[in-house]
Amino acid sequence: MKYTNYKFVAHRGLHNNSDIPENSILAFELAIKNNIPIELDVHLTLDKELVVFHDNNLKRMTGIDKVIEHCKLSELKNMRLNSTDQSIPTLDEVLELVACKVPLLIEIKNERKIGILEDKLINKLANYKGEYILESFNPLSLLWIRKRYKNIILGQLSTGDYSKYNIKSTLVKWGL
Repeated sequence: MKYTNYKFVAHRGLHNNSDIPENSILAFELAIKNNIPIELDVHLTLDKELVVFHDNNLKRMTGIDKVIEHCKLSELKNMRLNSTDQSIPTLDEVLELVACKVPLLIEIKNERKIGILEDKLINKLANYKGEYILESFNPLSLLWIRKRYKNIILGQLSTGDYSKYNIKSTLVKWGL
């Protein structure tokens, strides 16, 4: 299975955001059923668990105005996505469901201390036999990974001003 064999990627799964919420198990099941690679987003919870959710704030998808990184996994598991029976999945749940059936495009959502989320993600993927690519808007996340894991395919996302990351000095510091 190669990404080049596909024309489409199911962005946050195949969802309609009413009865099939984005980044839900149901949206991922539908993508797998249709043999479409899945793009998903990974955050780190307060208790250092990896969960699959797009926004930094839970309000749009759960109605609760709280930052996802300020929540423990047990709290997130009690929330429902768009008033459906779907909850916020863990990365483990998604990897078990996908089980190498379609490629994954995993977006790292990290604007805080670099290394903790990235290390946990790499460790989770160490035994995963399916095809995946890691991507992020945060170039420091990708640089952290590249410095330690040369063979992982990475993608730099961009739409904003990244001058705050002082990329030039970081590249020099790491000898890149």
